[in-house]
Amino acid sequence: MTPAGQKTLPTRLLELACGLLMLLLLGLVSAQVVMRYLFNAPLVWSEELARMTFVYLTFIGAGLAFHRGENLRLPILTDALPRRGRLWLRAATSLAEIGFMGVVVGYSVPLLQRLSRAHTPALEWSMATFYAGAVVGGAVILIAAVADLARTAAALRGRPGAL
Repeated sequence: MTPAGQKTLPTRLLELACGLLMLLLLGLVSAQVVMRYLFNAPLVWSEELARMTFVYLTFIGAGLAFHRGENLRLPILTDALPRRGRLWLRAATSLAEIGFMGVVVGYSVPLLQRLSRAHTPALEWSMATFYAGAVVGGAVILIAAVADLARTAAALRGRPGAL
């Protein structure tokens, strides 16, 4: 969650990754449609790669939205609290997010190790490659939550400009 109007290097990198993944997805789906319906020669691998690209786009996009603070929020309770109460609630929320994403990433890594022996049918890539997008997106969210907790803690200590 960055100050308005400022884009940090991580924000730019996440935006670039999402943009490139979107272009790749568009190209793959377009190629599949053209090959299947115009040339009657479907590409057997493009649907699988498009699905994998969509998985990565979904999770990295979720990480970008979280990093920007654009994820879904219901501010009814927080708006009713005084500033210090909002900060404490934000810190508690960040701790819950860190705990949840820590579990997601922590349990995903052994799963990826088990999936590494299985392969996709068309591309014959490791299934770990297919599901690694969840770990990458989870790690982005985890890092953003830790950074937000640090900023919130600094604001609670009274450091000006922390939030």
